Amino acid sequence: MQLNLPILDRLSACKNLLIAGMGGGFDIFCGLPIYFELRRRGLLAHLASFSFSDIATLKDGMRLTNTLVGVTFETQAEGVCFPELYLAQWFHEKFWEDVPIWCFHKTGVRPLIENYRVLIKHLSIDGILLIDGGVDSLIRGDEAEMGTIIEDSISLCAVNELIDIPLRLVGCLGFGAEQDVSYAHVLENISALVKSEGFLGSCSLLRQMPAYQDYESAVMYVQSKPYQETSVVNSSVISAVRGHYGDYNLTEKTQGSRLWISPLMSIYWFFEMSAITERHLFLNEIRATDMFSEVMRAMFLVIGSRPKRPPAKIWLS
Repeated sequence: MQLNLPILDRLSACKNLLIAGMGGGFDIFCGLPIYFELRRRGLLAHLASFSFSDIATLKDGMRLTNTLVGVTFETQAEGVCFPELYLAQWFHEKFWEDVPIWCFHKTGVRPLIENYRVLIKHLSIDGILLIDGGVDSLIRGDEAEMGTIIEDSISLCAVNELIDIPLRLVGCLGFGAEQDVSYAHVLENISALVKSEGFLGSCSLLRQMPAYQDYESAVMYVQSKPYQETSVVNSSVISAVRGHYGDYNLTEKTQGSRLWISPLMSIYWFFEMSAITERHLFLNEIRATDMFSEVMRAMFLVIGSRPKRPPAKIWLS
């Protein structure tokens, strides 16, 4: 069974597609089913991550800049939380392949723009699919609860500047997995993107799909590693695809917290990146930042100065 990507024609037009996690080491895992489906069809794609690991001090790997490294299964980093490294090791153990995971250090917008340009030149990239584990990349900046939007906003701002890249899309997986997001406002945002023709369709992951099976294998392998944190979003997606519902905990990390596992978590949502950035409320204020802390200060200043949308409920009957 294949993954029925509504954006397949556009992705297939790329000779060298970059699938990039928007923020945190586990976002890129949400792009793996797409990567595997494209590879099954004979298409070339590369993997990148806006990482939370300490990329700048790595002593080996395929270093292109001080804050951009291609992590391979041979990269040495003992006793650390480093999902991209363990993913590269999984590729080697599963397929005997050396698949580099290109890791961006956590910086402000300007260094990330430069790192993207270096990687684009190095790999001859002609399309970028930004992947969000969850849906907080769809947050504008005036919602009642906004999740963890800082890294996602940096990635959006940086890739928005890469005007020479003809294809720039956003994919989200894991709707409902984040507990500090106003989902009624997210749905309102999606409706606005539908109206502006920025919504490109959706599709679901199923257990019968080889692309999903390899994704689950990779997530479970990485989460079994010593010192490695588990991913709430990816664990929730796996739980949903397996058919669990409600307060189900796949890992010990979420024991004691209340989860809402549902079939919505296994759905991909795809968008034109420009449609998201046009509606964003503080990308202009973070464009000239160099450090992550600068982004935080600028973002909180803007958010604190704007009125929030009133709380809203999702009505289902």
